[in-house]
Amino acid sequence: MEKSIPQRIQRFIGPLPGQREARAFSWIALAGGVIACALSLYYGFQGETFMGRPLGGDFVQFYAAGQLLNQHQPARIYDIPDFAGLQHQILPQMAATQMLPFGYPPVVPQLFRPFALLSYRWAYCAWLVFSMGVYASGLWLLFRNPRCAHYRQTAFLLALSAPMYTLETWIGGQLSIIGFSAVVLFVYCFENRWPLLAGLALGLAAYKPSWIAVPAAVMLLGGCWRMLAGLSMSTAGMLLASIATAGIAGFRVWIEHLRVFSLYATSNDEILRRTKYVDLNSFFSILLGASSVERGIATVATSAAFLVLAWTWWRSRRKPHEVQRYLWAATLSSTLLVNIYAPVYDTILLVPAAALVARSLSGQSKAKQTALQLWLLVLWLVPWLTQSWADYLRLQVLTIALAGFGYWVLTLALAKSPARSQIVLEHVVLESV
Repeated sequence: MEKSIPQRIQRFIGPLPGQREARAFSWIALAGGVIACALSLYYGFQGETFMGRPLGGDFVQFYAAGQLLNQHQPARIYDIPDFAGLQHQILPQMAATQMLPFGYPPVVPQLFRPFALLSYRWAYCAWLVFSMGVYASGLWLLFRNPRCAHYRQTAFLLALSAPMYTLETWIGGQLSIIGFSAVVLFVYCFENRWPLLAGLALGLAAYKPSWIAVPAAVMLLGGCWRMLAGLSMSTAGMLLASIATAGIAGFRVWIEHLRVFSLYATSNDEILRRTKYVDLNSFFSILLGASSVERGIATVATSAAFLVLAWTWWRSRRKPHEVQRYLWAATLSSTLLVNIYAPVYDTILLVPAAALVARSLSGQSKAKQTALQLWLLVLWLVPWLTQSWADYLRLQVLTIALAGFGYWVLTLALAKSPARSQIVLEHVVLESV
């Protein structure tokens, strides 16, 4: 009997790591992350940088924004020269040429007002505790499902020790944990068949429009009307809260700021450090160099990827819950690819995507279980290598892994649909290429 692809790979590389090995690797990686964080704090409290980076990474921009709201000066947040100067006052160890423009809506600094009441160093320590608590709570909610019982501890440790969280989000002082929590709540409500609440939960991530654009589009294509209504309501709430925080004038300044950010992300100028991004736009910019040809290729590839996802959702309207579970996992993965920008710390979105797939595959064939095991191995290992590969080989391998995982999940969804669907999808892919 002909062997499946996972079986062939397993025969070539040998037995895959089991749960015991996965937990051991996770503990080692987690210990490394804690040591790196401790060293960063030690040198930061001495007024020095660690590995060339000042204490807190991007946290300084959130702290500065919270400080300005405490001083009732929201307009200064979007004044780039003024805001950059304030950051250097707060953190003198920042390079003179470094600045972190604030691209989030005016309501976001409200979260950081309590932190800004502390000195910067202790505020960052408080944020580390807060970030870990929020992330761990999200993982607990994500894996408390009875279907996850036999791998709950392993999954928790793998997600907690992944470099996309420990090194990029946690130590880097990033805000992605808020969007992650919104997606986890979305998954929880989706699994409980509460579509309106699921949309409301996902709307909590509307502070970053790139996180909700693709999900909103597939809700429309898939006929998820109650979910879309919930998303619209919470997004409107975020916009109203931003207006209440900064006024109409401040809100308009943020919209203009957002437009400038989108121009940065789509321009041929190397303003952004592309090797820290995983979207298809950045992938081709790293690989081919910024040019009009590269921009055209990136646009075609992004459009083709979205076309495949959109067509699958359209064909899967009113399909069973299990099919939609696969589709949402593929959508979360595609959100990172089909985007004008997706920094590497946003890839914590993969955790709820993988959790959705694992729930559907629980108790299914050995071949599918092995395939999932292989993908989890790839998605956990590749982030450790992707930065160096992008810097020196001009290849963002994490983008390739994301695309492969997303397409594999779509094939699982189509396996639950009529055979004709697979034929048409293959035709769409070939036409797009």
